[in-house]
Amino acid sequence: MYLKSLVVVVIYCNLCSIVFGTSTDKNKTVEKDPRIIGGQAISIESAPWQVSVRLKVYEAQMYGYGHICGGSVISQRVVVTAAHCILNQNVQPMVFRSPDEFTLVMGSAYLYQAPAYTLQYDVLQIAVNMNFNLTTMVNDIALFLINGYIPWSWPTVQAIPLNYWPEPSGTLCTISGWGKTSTYSDSVSGILMEATVPIVGYATCDINYGNITTGMICAGYMQTGGVDACQGDSGGPLVCNGYLTGVVSWGYGCAQPGYPGVYTNVSYYYNWIVTNNSSFNYNYYYNNAQNINSNMLCLFLNICLSLLLMKILK
Repeated sequence: MYLKSLVVVVIYCNLCSIVFGTSTDKNKTVEKDPRIIGGQAISIESAPWQVSVRLKVYEAQMYGYGHICGGSVISQRVVVTAAHCILNQNVQPMVFRSPDEFTLVMGSAYLYQAPAYTLQYDVLQIAVNMNFNLTTMVNDIALFLINGYIPWSWPTVQAIPLNYWPEPSGTLCTISGWGKTSTYSDSVSGILMEATVPIVGYATCDINYGNITTGMICAGYMQTGGVDACQGDSGGPLVCNGYLTGVVSWGYGCAQPGYPGVYTNVSYYYNWIVTNNSSFNYNYYYNNAQNINSNMLCLFLNICLSLLLMKILK
């Protein structure tokens, strides 16, 4: 009896990296949204609010393959992202995806690996701005309610406060995500990237775009380009002075002169976020309230293995 249990535990631990996917394939292409160009690799401690939004149907093929968007942790149970990340554009007519199609990964800078302190949650509810328009990209914002609570003492995950005032032109901010690091490449980054971009005023940004609203905010290098979010980083954070100021939304190409990145203006949607956050059912959970990352599960199984061995040797 004890020997049979021991064999099962040993086999399970040996298969942990396979079951939970620890591929380091950095050439995986996911043509869905934007990514960081002109930046550098960072640890998750530099952006502990960063979330990888993934589709379960692709994630089932291999860990990390389901990544389609970024997101930001704003409370113990809520993640903010872009509305177009929720929209299924592969069907006609287009519809918003259901909560059970998503899984959210946080606490790690690695796209294809789950090191210690990685957290993963299913989604219980989604709040999408129902006035979102895919043509004009106005109202490009959405919220996830996760199935569980993020521990505030968790070393690699931290909520970011919301910005509720306009940022002046020239303010230096950071963008982060996993995505294309070059306009001439389709490969994504296996590690989290970050770049610094200045806020661009509405009048300047509108010169070439012509359709910038107060619900949007621009950031980038108007004259030279070269630094931007690109395909894959949609829904990710624009952070100014420690506050979530924007959500990666859209732009003309990536890092092109004259066309800075356009972000959903968080201060404009502050009340929308607060109102929809309060509409979530915080008493609702699935039975599996929180997914445990592979390293922690293997640690638990190793403890069980040690206890079994001690019992057998008695």
